[in-house]
Amino acid sequence: MKVLYAKAALYSYAHLEAVAEQIDEIVEKKAFSSSMNFTPALNQFEEIIGLTYQKDIVYALKLCADAALKHFSEREKDFLDYKYFHLKPKEYYKDFDASSRGYFRRQVRLAQKFAECLGKAGYSDERFEQECLSVEFFREMLSRVKEKENLSRKNKTEKEKEQIRRVKSKIAHNAESGDISQSAAAAEMVSA
Repeated sequence: MKVLYAKAALYSYAHLEAVAEQIDEIVEKKAFSSSMNFTPALNQFEEIIGLTYQKDIVYALKLCADAALKHFSEREKDFLDYKYFHLKPKEYYKDFDASSRGYFRRQVRLAQKFAECLGKAGYSDERFEQECLSVEFFREMLSRVKEKENLSRKNKTEKEKEQIRRVKSKIAHNAESGDISQSAAAAEMVSA
């Protein structure tokens, strides 16, 4: 399964019960207001069936996500909760290092592992596209994940450009001062 889809599922996970409840409320309102609705009964019935199908999709993803999360240690679940679920209180994470390179690498690995586990639990890319993306909530969540990824890539590129600019500036300064050994070392850093 694509990591983007897995991330959308992770961000959605804590909200799946609420989404299912909202669908129930909509179905109930449509059923009660059907006597005042003058569209054909078959159209109303199909709309309610469609909403019920969306609820089934939400619960199917929840069950697969629950199965996938069984393959994670408590520490890994803490990392997932910190970034995606936000179910535990902030005080729980008071000594949590969320700014180190190790944290970001771990989050990448956990998202990949979750994608693999979801795939093993029965969620392929095709299933996610056909089922989940038929529900507006998941389309919006995927859109937000893509937006975050693009912003992250853009920020990373800008940081890399700034680092290269600083190194080149240092090379130029060292070359002007006649310190060739420092310029060679800085040039090596740029090419690495």
